[in-house]
Amino acid sequence: MNLSSNEVTTYVTAILFALLVHGIVIGLMSLNWEESTRSYTELKPYYIEAAIVAENPYKAKEERAVDQEKSRRDKKLRERRKTEARLRQEQVNWARQQQLKTEVMPAEPGVLPEPTPVVEKTRETKVDPESARSEFADELAKALTREENARKAVTDDEKAMAYVAQIQREIVQNWSRPPSARNGMEALLRVLLIPTGEVIDVKVEDSSGNGAFDRSAVLAVTKARRFVVPTDSQRFERDFREFTVLFRPDDLRL
Repeated sequence: MNLSSNEVTTYVTAILFALLVHGIVIGLMSLNWEESTRSYTELKPYYIEAAIVAENPYKAKEERAVDQEKSRRDKKLRERRKTEARLRQEQVNWARQQQLKTEVMPAEPGVLPEPTPVVEKTRETKVDPESARSEFADELAKALTREENARKAVTDDEKAMAYVAQIQREIVQNWSRPPSARNGMEALLRVLLIPTGEVIDVKVEDSSGNGAFDRSAVLAVTKARRFVVPTDSQRFERDFREFTVLFRPDDLRL
C-alpha cells in the first residue's frame, strides 16, 4: 500500500502526540505514587521514657555510717570535755580543802596556847603546794588514762565489727545456693586463718544433712582464699584466728 507524504506526516504526528500524552500520564502517575509512598513510609519518632532513679542504697548507707561515726565522735568529745571540767572542779575543791587544813584556828580569848604544841601542830598540818599539785596531776592522769582506755575499747570493737561485716559480704558474694536448699537447713563451718588472712582450713562443724548444701557453703569460703583482717596481732588471735560461719538458705551469720 502506497501512502502519500501527507498521510505519512499525519500518521507520524499522531504517533508522537500519543507518545507525548502517554508520557504525561505516566509522569503524573509517578508523582502521585511517590507522594503516596512518602505518606506511608514516614517514620514515626522514637520516644525515650524518662524514669526517676531512686537514691543509691549503698551510697546512702555509707553516708549514714559517716554521719553516725561523726555523731559518736562528737558525743565522745562532749563527754571528755565534761570529764575534764569535772576533774578541774575537783582539783579546785581539793586544793581549797587542803588550804583550809593548813589554816591555824585562833585561840579562845584569855587562853594562851602552849607554844610547843602549836609549833608541832603547825608542822603536822603544813602541806607542800608542789606536792599537792603533783598528787592531783597523778590523779588526773589516771582518770584520763581510764577514759582513754574505755574509748579505745569501743573504737576497737567497732573496727572488729567492720572486718566481720566485710568477711560476711565476701562469703555471700561467693555463695551459690544449690537448688536442693530448703528453709530450715543450717550448716555451721569452722574457718581457720593465718595472720595474713589466708584461709588454711574449713571444716563442717554441724552438717545441714544435705551434701550439696554443705559443699556449697565450704566452696563459698574457700573461693575467698584470703580475707582482710586486723593487723593487730592480739585482736587477730582473739577474734579472727578461728571463727564459725552459720549458713542458712535465707541468712548468713558469723
